[in-house]
Amino acid sequence: MGYDADFPRAHYDRLADAEWTRLTRSRRGELNFLVHMDVLKTHITPEMDVLEVGAGAGIYTKELVHMARRLVVSDLSEVQLALNRDHMRDLGVLDRVADYRVLDLVDLGAVEPSAFDAVVCVGGPLSYLLDKESVGVRQVLRVVKPGGIVVLGVMSLVNTVVLFMDMLPAEKEAIGLDNLRWLLETGLQDREHHPATEHYCHMMTSADVDGLLAGEAVDVVERRAAGVLGMAGEAALDAVREDDELWALVVERELAWSKLPGTLDVGDNIVYVIRKR
Repeated sequence: MGYDADFPRAHYDRLADAEWTRLTRSRRGELNFLVHMDVLKTHITPEMDVLEVGAGAGIYTKELVHMARRLVVSDLSEVQLALNRDHMRDLGVLDRVADYRVLDLVDLGAVEPSAFDAVVCVGGPLSYLLDKESVGVRQVLRVVKPGGIVVLGVMSLVNTVVLFMDMLPAEKEAIGLDNLRWLLETGLQDREHHPATEHYCHMMTSADVDGLLAGEAVDVVERRAAGVLGMAGEAALDAVREDDELWALVVERELAWSKLPGTLDVGDNIVYVIRKR
């Protein structure tokens, strides 16, 4: 199965404003968000012109407008872009977004080469590209300046399997052991091996990301796991969240442990910061 832009576009059109609360309606999402914010605060500076790719309804846009000198916001879904505008208007920061553009990660040809100091592409965009993943990586590298950075995130395979382990018997029954083996070995949830799915994506390991970057003129600045402690489950996290001091300690450990090489594949998202040579 090859990349089809109609799928992620329709998927996020349907999600509509549910995307806005994706990382705030659960403690697992909150931890994921806090690690991403730690990464962005470390690497996005006030003198930077930034392109946000796959911005969705504005989860990170509302933060990036306060970090960057100039922010251009893009998404494949016009529905998400309209929601993003609405949220930025409601927050009183719409004037801090320089432009909104409908852009597909596999074709950033409408953007001038080396036009930005940084590109932020986190969450799902790269994981939806399937056979075009390398194209997407080269596109973001084309539009960032030499010496500029790209914050790149993907969905994690290991974390997903751990969280949904109780669903594996039903999955085996539905698609058979061979197709389930394919899913667990490759992370590819595609039409050929999972005909009943409505969510075509590539859940990755850090080895997959390393493979995508091999041969590219980049240096890896940082690797992070976002949402490691989310694997504890919502009930446990909710109990901890009731105690502010205890929650602060858990967040502290989440941020610290997200930097450990051994945790890289167990967060909700795997986040790389790369610098273009």
